[in-house]
Amino acid sequence: MSKVVPLLACFLLAAGCKDACLALADQICACQPDDASKNNCTLQAKNAESTFSVGSADEKFCQQKLDLQQCDCGSQSSQAATAACCVKLNTPEGRAACGLVITSP
Repeated sequence: MSKVVPLLACFLLAAGCKDACLALADQICACQPDDASKNNCTLQAKNAESTFSVGSADEKFCQQKLDLQQCDCGSQSSQAATAACCVKLNTPEGRAACGLVITSP
């Protein structure tokens, strides 16, 4: 049986995320291709916030991802670097770096 990494639930469902998980979701939403998609991503995260409960281990997981800055394309030094970061974030490898993967036990 496969399980979803806590961040996947946090990002896709904004699973009751506390500050670190919401901040991580915001970073990931920032890589959407246009303003409407960004706003929709953020709105989905906020609307689903009360659907699931995220514990302290999930919060720590999100904070670790924030600390590594692997999902923070907005902190890049140029517009070209930001675009390249977002392209990478939307690949399987980029999603894995942000914890957006389904793993088997």
